[in-house]
Amino acid sequence: MGQFGAHFSQEYWRNLKIAPDDIQNLSNILFEQEEPLPIEKLTSHLIQDRIAKLERQSATEQSQRGEIYYPRGNYAVGDKLQFGQFDWMSGTVTGKRAGNNPVLGEFEVITVEFEDGTYKNFAAGLLNHPLNEADYQADHNEQTNLEQVQENYGSEIRSKLRQALEAQKDLVRIGYTWFPKSLLIDIGKGQLNLAEAILDAQNGGPMETRELLAQLEMSGLDNPKLLEFSMNYALQEDPRFDEVGISGKFSWFLRRLEPSEVLEVPLFLRSETTLHLPEDLSTDTLKMIASLNDELTYDQDIAEELKRAKSAEIALIYPHWRAGSLPLTPSTTKVIPTALETEHVMFSFMDDQTEEIIKAWVDRPHYYVTGLRDWYITQNLIPGSIIELIATEDPAVVRIRPQKKRTNKEWLKTLLIGADGGVVMALLRQQVYAGFDERMAIAIPDEVALDKLWKDRETKRPPLKNDVMLMLSELTKLNQQRHVHFIDLYASLNVIRRVSPQELIKALTESENFVHVGDDYYHLAE
Repeated sequence: MGQFGAHFSQEYWRNLKIAPDDIQNLSNILFEQEEPLPIEKLTSHLIQDRIAKLERQSATEQSQRGEIYYPRGNYAVGDKLQFGQFDWMSGTVTGKRAGNNPVLGEFEVITVEFEDGTYKNFAAGLLNHPLNEADYQADHNEQTNLEQVQENYGSEIRSKLRQALEAQKDLVRIGYTWFPKSLLIDIGKGQLNLAEAILDAQNGGPMETRELLAQLEMSGLDNPKLLEFSMNYALQEDPRFDEVGISGKFSWFLRRLEPSEVLEVPLFLRSETTLHLPEDLSTDTLKMIASLNDELTYDQDIAEELKRAKSAEIALIYPHWRAGSLPLTPSTTKVIPTALETEHVMFSFMDDQTEEIIKAWVDRPHYYVTGLRDWYITQNLIPGSIIELIATEDPAVVRIRPQKKRTNKEWLKTLLIGADGGVVMALLRQQVYAGFDERMAIAIPDEVALDKLWKDRETKRPPLKNDVMLMLSELTKLNQQRHVHFIDLYASLNVIRRVSPQELIKALTESENFVHVGDDYYHLAE
């Protein structure tokens, strides 16, 4: 490839590697500005610096490699030319003669020897030719325009830069904002102890950094951004404090005063599954699984690239109903606030009817939101009830309401537990107070007995295959066809153990005891 193309090409930006010089230049900027900079600004500085270097290097090489060839040009023997149509190959004019084509009029033919030893003839002095209109600078301009480069390659470059910055011992990070460690304002142990006492008096928090600094009487320094960054870094490095703000905001809480369901995953939500969804599932089955909104289906951070949405809805499975939680999935995360770095996020639900504020917590590592247990009870919800989430202008507040439905009695699957701990599924009339998913709705008359069943199973859990056989057997009694839909089986199994869709699929497909009869229906083999 010619040098011009090598400098200004898509491959250059796609294959860009962060060099020590890049890090040094960014460090110099941080030292000069004495202000923490987010990854977006650091990336912009890096791209600008690379473009400037490319422009200087290209200008030097362009002058050495000769002028750009156009058919309209007049050239002499010995002139150096470069050819945009041949990937910027360079050559020297070794001969010229008059052209012989009455249709074209007067022109010349020049012979050019290229760097690889080959010769080619080209027209010169030819005023009417399509190549005279060629814009060889178009790709160059696109590849050296800051906004264009950021749009096309910014995400990849940011990711590479983050990894490179993480490896620097001289730079420290808060969220995705960096600053030289040597320039940080010293926050002493005494100040951190006072910060703990202030948060303790506020039942643990939360408290934004600026408010905390004001109460510590530390807010009057000349560089407030640097002071705030330094305090955030000191709190971050102290295990007593937990950063619980939504994306873009720093808010602190005392870790020891956080709710138990934040510090430890509730029994009903615990899972050790590492399975992925099979690749050979049909499009309809994949859509059906996505509709379940099960957080265990997703094995990577789902928050970073999702666009916000106005609303979302979800049907509760028993583990979330019992734990007072909601799953974090691509659907719910578009409404529920989260963060890019911190493990826990504190925000508020607002009852859409009463406007009561309900404090809630996001547990990012385990993909759930907790804090809704009392609200579920007061709303008379059951597993299978449909919850509607509505975004507000404040990203830290989400309106919540049950799907509306007239209060009446419905025939519902009902889980009964015998004196011996045996599980029976019956179809009984139950009072319902909210809209529900007919396949996922299950009434629980004896919650205490079911809690005991979960605790007993924590130490002596039966194989999943046995539970699938049990539930299939119970559910087939409830319909004449004796076929059970995947969703009915999934929801019912989750009443007695936490099961992901992919675990259930694996159990159903790997045993001869279960027969797939089409359209996601199953029954027990004879």
